[in-house]
Amino acid sequence: MPEHDEPEHDEPEHDEPEREEPEREETADRLRREFGRQAPEFDLGASLAGRVTGLVRRRRRLRLVAAVAATAAVMAAVAVPLSALRSTPLGHGVTPAMTPTTPTTTPTTPTTPTTPTTPTTPTTSPGPALACNTLDLSTTGSATRFTTTTSLGPVTATLAATTGGPPQGSGLSDAVVTVAEGASHFTEAVTPPAQANGDVVLSSLAPLPADAVTTPQTPNDDALCLVHFPGDAGPTLLIGLDTGYAHCCTVVRALTVSPTGLAAPVDMNTMNAPASLTTSPTDGGPLIVTADNAFAYQFTSFAFSGLPIRLLRFTGGAFVDVTKLNPDLVTTDARRWMTAFNANATNGLGLLAAWVADECVLGHAPSAYATLNGLLAGGKLVGPTAPQGAAYVAALKAFLTQHGYCRS
Repeated sequence: MPEHDEPEHDEPEHDEPEREEPEREETADRLRREFGRQAPEFDLGASLAGRVTGLVRRRRRLRLVAAVAATAAVMAAVAVPLSALRSTPLGHGVTPAMTPTTPTTTPTTPTTPTTPTTPTTPTTSPGPALACNTLDLSTTGSATRFTTTTSLGPVTATLAATTGGPPQGSGLSDAVVTVAEGASHFTEAVTPPAQANGDVVLSSLAPLPADAVTTPQTPNDDALCLVHFPGDAGPTLLIGLDTGYAHCCTVVRALTVSPTGLAAPVDMNTMNAPASLTTSPTDGGPLIVTADNAFAYQFTSFAFSGLPIRLLRFTGGAFVDVTKLNPDLVTTDARRWMTAFNANATNGLGLLAAWVADECVLGHAPSAYATLNGLLAGGKLVGPTAPQGAAYVAALKAFLTQHGYCRS
């Protein structure tokens, strides 16, 4: 996690003669520049857009700090649920332009774009149905034009964009994606999601690494994936985006690829839950792994709310919930939520709610409710917020019925 840089200080030298006026002015200029770098929103000489962008980046960094701290508080000493993980970088690489470039007008009709740089080498995940790019913009300079590419079979997708300001360069401008198959090239402008603050910010969709069961992962920019979902004639282009607000946050954009072009983009806002790709143990096809945001804040604070796993596919031009078709992944998620509840006895009612939801998906509602009754009889359904005890059981059953998990 990046930390704020401390302003630099010159060590005094006792025997040094008094500095001349030009040296004092140079020092003052250096301090003003350093202050502007640390707090760009206070640079009165900058444009309003620049100051707003500075505020957005500071808020985004604070949001990341808060999210990681909350996750650590809930999951200390327990396995991290599959539905709560982001992916780790897969051999990150970015190919920047040699010098910063001025953003060009976004093409409005399918054209073959001018490639400003050599694309990065794509990394293909295991299996022929899924490929994601590898990209890390955390050290890329301001106003740098870059490209990143991924390929699946004969189809290649390339994202070209210009980074925003330091330190992370996360807000992109003039973002364009091009899909090529043979001699055909189709171009689509990448616009911010409807809920976004105005920036195009990438959010990783890359598959979870093998150690994801025990290792929390940090966000990255592996946000461009080509996915061949079962039953579809061709691949789907998935782009991971971030809305840039707290408790908001992840949008998966899908564009169906066909010989005649790209279908209109369809967005799925997964809110607080991140989204990553994995392979189904049931049929071997790719899945989008996320979680049900409806459980956030429902039975306790957000930090201790459990979000049960949700599995999606994009087919026929729409996102389809296929959670019930993958019981192995649901079983794993349920086991971890119960482990988390047992490790947080004084503030675990939100975690327990996610376990009951998973059990309902698996068809285990009677045994899950029997477990609830046993915990109620043992005085274990307590916490710092209402509802508790019998009121919690009644509220949870009504909530699960309302959201289609299981009937009371």
